[in-house]
Parts: sequence; structure tokens; C-alpha cells
Amino acid sequence: MLEKNTYPETLAPLPSDLKTIDIERIILLLRRHAVVLGSCVLVALVLATFYLSLAPRSYLSAGQVLLDRNLEQAAGEGEVTTSSVDLEAQVLNQIEVLRSSRVATAVAKAENLMTDQEFLNPPPSFSQRVRGLLPFGKAARPASLEASLDEVVGMLRANVQVDRMGRSSIIRVGYEAPTPELAQRISRAYAEALVEDQLNAELEATSAASGWLQQRLAEIGESQRAASQAIEEYRQQTGLSVGQDRNLTTQRIEALSNQLAEAQAETARLRALSDQLRTVVEAGPEAASTNVSLLSGTQVDPAEIAVLRTQSAALTSRIAEVRSSFGEDHPQLRTLAAEKAALDSRIYALLQNLDEQYRTQLSIAMQQEAGLRRDIDTEGQSAGMISQEQVRLNELQQRSDALRSLYNSYLLRYEESVQRQSFPIPSIRIVTDALLPEQPSSPKVLVIVAAAIIAGTFLGATLAAVIELRERGFRVGSQVRRQLGLRFLGYFPRLQRDTGSPPVAPRRTIGSLVRDAFGQRTGPRWGRPYMETLRATRLALQPAADRGTAVIGVLSALPGEGKSTFAASFAEMLAASGAKVLIINADESTPHGRMARPVRILPSQMGDWRKVVVTDGETGIASISASAPEAGGGDLSGIIMQKVLAEARSQFDYVILDLPALALVVDALSVLPLTDGGVLVAEWGKTPRRLLTGLLEQEPALADYIMGVVLNKVDLNALPRFTDIGGLERFAYQAEQRIETAPN
Repeated sequence: MLEKNTYPETLAPLPSDLKTIDIERIILLLRRHAVVLGSCVLVALVLATFYLSLAPRSYLSAGQVLLDRNLEQAAGEGEVTTSSVDLEAQVLNQIEVLRSSRVATAVAKAENLMTDQEFLNPPPSFSQRVRGLLPFGKAARPASLEASLDEVVGMLRANVQVDRMGRSSIIRVGYEAPTPELAQRISRAYAEALVEDQLNAELEATSAASGWLQQRLAEIGESQRAASQAIEEYRQQTGLSVGQDRNLTTQRIEALSNQLAEAQAETARLRALSDQLRTVVEAGPEAASTNVSLLSGTQVDPAEIAVLRTQSAALTSRIAEVRSSFGEDHPQLRTLAAEKAALDSRIYALLQNLDEQYRTQLSIAMQQEAGLRRDIDTEGQSAGMISQEQVRLNELQQRSDALRSLYNSYLLRYEESVQRQSFPIPSIRIVTDALLPEQPSSPKVLVIVAAAIIAGTFLGATLAAVIELRERGFRVGSQVRRQLGLRFLGYFPRLQRDTGSPPVAPRRTIGSLVRDAFGQRTGPRWGRPYMETLRATRLALQPAADRGTAVIGVLSALPGEGKSTFAASFAEMLAASGAKVLIINADESTPHGRMARPVRILPSQMGDWRKVVVTDGETGIASISASAPEAGGGDLSGIIMQKVLAEARSQFDYVILDLPALALVVDALSVLPLTDGGVLVAEWGKTPRRLLTGLLEQEPALADYIMGVVLNKVDLNALPRFTDIGGLERFAYQAEQRIETAPN
């Protein structure tokens, strides 16, 4: 039996040999599957080109508006101070206003989009154009379309783009449309509609304030006229004069009367504020958020008031956005409504506290007024010279003066409101008009091409990974040495039949192929690895041949791996070199008649195995079937087979046993001890690695009899793709030339 060698590939790797990422292996995998990767990328690019050729073009035109509160100074309102929190809330509010249906309705009416065919009848979409390419998918486009106002508003809100420019007060408003002119027209209409909406909002607020002030002025004026008339009537009845000389007591009474007038004015002011707060409190928490401004000027922290305003505006805009985007039944509306109710309750609590404060202050003012009245009464009683009529007259006069002062104050505010109503100044102005776009905004060619390349690369990598994971066979000799720990003898190329000749009459037999390759060292490219593998096998068997007749078993794990073809080729090569060769066909799955043309030799004596031996007249190769009764009837480990092998050693130089597959029967294992060694034939890329390693693990003694492994049916064109960058196979085997040979 030949001696088994241990190869360095089977040893454990050193720590210095371990790498985190094997770049060479990655490059090798990419080169191996370059066709798959390139095909996937090409398909993705073709699909991207198809999409770009059919996708409709859209254009985006955008303008910019500035939210500037300083414009209100032009109306004479003085310096306007706005905190960063208030500015943030105002910008967010205006963004939501631009997205609202109110502004969209104004744009639709201003541009008459309900009957605008350019707006209502855009170019067909990508899916429509794809269906139009099909014979049954073509649909006629209507010549004229009309849409309701609600439908147009929905289309506008779906395509308008509103965002804030950084942290500034500038808002960018744009619109995407099929044509540049339509995009510019609608974008400008949106900016103008926002300015007009701001003017209308200011006019509505000013008109409401003017109406309330006018009503209050009428009431106070009526009270002031009644007070003046009461003074005149009382003076006529008593004959007193307000301007008569007074003594010290009278001056003190006058001072107290002045204080009483101030107290009455304060009481009237507190009563008006208390009445207003009472109206708000009675309205309930739902209307509390709209009256946050009543907290200004009180003891409430201004920062807290600003936070309440911001939160109320944010929640209101968020509820409107969710309601418009998802409908009334969206679950988030309940959460936002709960947060809004909590905020309203908080504001309502502050308003209730403020109402209690004003009520307390009103009570104090009324008590103070009552005290002053008592003081005046006391002073009047102490001054016997001053009659009650004079005191009453002074009281009526002070009340009239208080009403006149209050009337003048309300009149001044009313005049300011009327002035703002007649000359409104919006806090929004257009800083950049929407321009006519020159290039389409979609589809984005570079983005789509890049996405196609990335998607194609990912798909190709996935397919390559799947192909790589499904790779279960041996491809290169280093895998044999590393995973099996056996000697690698060489690559046996795939022998192909001439496609032009009939199967029953091949132009060349295995013998002729061997003779051609053996006689021409510079013959066909496939012949060099073919003969090198046969020579390597003979070299591995040479120590046994030097001792005498060499008995070699040809093994395979599964049927159909080309084991019999290799045995026949090896026998032909040995016979061509002048050796006497005997082939014992122990694998009945491959008929002996397919390997040579037998010539019957008459037996020298009956019952002898030699009587069933046939020989090839051209090469002199003798062959015998192990199933013959004279050779043991298929019992490879029997006495008759042992006798056949012993007698064959004295008559032949080489005895080749074509053994059955190892994974199916155990006869091959039983006859191996009778041989000098075995050659394991594995089909290139097909024989599972796990199967061979499992056989060697199950039968440890099997590795001691195998002197080498041959990879059969090798595709020399594909072999370099499976080797390392500096591998020998990459330089030794370039391309296989298809020739007319016998089948495997």
C-alpha cells in the first residue's frame, strides 16, 4: 500500500493568517459572477431607460414670501416686539394657512381652474402609457373636462409644496405641474392668495373690534348725557352753583369727591373687565384658547402666555392637517383633541383665576368707593354750612366727569380701529416671484440611473450569493487538499462527442484520443491537462510498480462521475507506453463493451478466469468482468477474486479495478486491502464536498488507501474563475477547444 502524504492546507491556520476581510476572495467572487452582476445591472438600466422614456415630465415653480411684523409700524402703531417663540408660531401658522383649503379655494377661483383644460387634462401617467402600449389597454382621452371646486381644491393641496427656509421668516411656496407655465401661474396665485387672505383676516378682526367699540361708545355716551342732564336739573332745582366759594371743609369734600370719582372710574373699568371675563368663563373651556390675549398685562408670566399661544396654534394646525389628510375618524384626532382639551382647560383655569382677581379688585374698589362716600357724608355732616344739595351736585358732576373721561378713552381706540380698517397693512409680502422653470423637476435622471445601478448591483449580488451558497462541489485542487487532506492528481477535462457524427459511430475513441495527446506534446489545449493528470497518476503509482505489478482501484462516491472513463483512459495511456494492463470491471453500471472493442480469446483451460478475459486487438488491453463466475460472480472480497488478483500480478504490469460507487455499496471498501492504492474520481463542481468528507469520517481507513484525487469533467474555460488571483490554473489553462471525442 502506498504511503499517504499530509498537506499543509489541512493544518490549522496561524493567527497571523486570519484576516477580517479577504479582499482577494471578494475580487475573485466578483470576477466569477461578473456576468450575473453585469446582466442584472444591464436589466436595471434598461428598465430605468424604459421608465425615463415613458414617465411624464413635471415642472416645479416656487416663490418666497416674508412674514414681517415690522410692516405694521407704517400704520403708526409704534414699535412691534415679537419674541422668537411667537415668531416660530406665526411662521408655522402661515404654513398651515398656505396648505389650507381656504387658500386653495381662492387660487382655484382666481385662476378659474374648474374649467382649465391644461390643469384638468394633464399628460398620461407612466402606467397609462404602459397600458397604451398594449393592444387592449388603449383608452381615448376626453377632449374637454370639468371638475367641481372641491375636486380642484384637493388636486391643488396634493401638489402644493410649502416649507420654511431654514430658521428665517421666509416661506417657500411652490407648485408642481405638467407644464412650466401652469406651475408658474399657480405658484404666483398661491403667493398672492396668501397676501389677500392676510388682508381679509386683518379687516375682519378690525371690523369686529370697531363694532364692539362703537356699541360701548353709544352706551357710555348715553350715560354721560344722562349724568349731565341730571346735574343741570338738580342745579335748577336747588339754585346751587358748582363754582361758588368753599371753605376748608368744602375743599376737603372736593378732594374726597375727586378720590370718589377716581374710585368710580376704577370700579367702572374693573366692572367692564370683570363682565368680559365672566362672558368668556361662561362660554366654557372650548373657547378659552381664543381669549389667551386677555391674560396679557396681568400677573401671569409673559413666557407662559407665549407658550400657551404656540401650543394652541400648533395643536389647531395639527388637528386641521390630520383631519384633511386622514379624515374625521383617524385615531390621532382623539389624541390631539385630548391634548387640545387639556390646553383649553389650562387656559380656562388661568382665566377663572383672573376673573376671581378682578372680582376681588372690583369688590375692593366698591368698598373703597363706599368708604369715600361715607367720608364725604361725614364731612358733610361736620360742615353744617354746606347743604346736602351741594354735595349731591358735586357727586353728579364727578360722575359726569368720569363718564366723559371713559368716553374719550373709548373714542380714541375706536378712531384707531377705523383708521386700520380704512388703511390695512399686511404683515406678509412677496420677496421672490415664481419663475418659469427651464428643467423638469421629475423624473430625476441621475437619481433614477443611480438607483437602477444600485438595485441591479444588489440584485446581482443577491443572485451571486445564492449561486455561491449553492456551490457544493470541488472546483480546484486546493479545496481537495484542504478539506479532504488527500493528494490532488490533476484535472481531467470533459471529453466531448463530435456534434456532427451519429452517437453510434463516434469519430474518435478514448484510445485514439490518448494516442493523439500522448504523441503530440504541443497538441490540443485540452490534451495537456488530460495527459498531465494521467502521468501524475502513474507517477503516484510508480513506487508500487517498481516493486512489481501495481494493483490500483478507481473509486467514485456516486455513479456517473466518469470513473470508468478515467480508468479506460489510464489503461490506454499505460498500454501506449508498452505496459501490460488488465482492467477488472467491477462496476456493472458501465458496460465493459463501451470501453473497448473486445476480441474473444479461447480459454486455455475450463473454469479458469482467463477464459472470460477479452483483449483489445489494437492496444492489447485485457479486460474481465467481475460478475463472471470464473472471477467470483461479483464477490470482490471472495477467495476467487483474491486468486484472480494474485495470478494477475504475475502476468500483467498493471491491474486496474473499476470499482462501484462508494456511497451505494461496500464492495469497494472490501477489495481495497487487496490493492496497492486507489484513485478517487470526483466530478468537477457536482460531487458534494460534504459527501466525501462524510465518507472519510465514516471510514477512516479509506483515506489510507487513496493515493490521490482526480477532478473529472472539468470545464477548462470556467476553471480560471474559481482559482485565486495568483493560482496556477489561471495561467496553465486558458480556454478549452471543443473537439470530437468519445462521451463521458
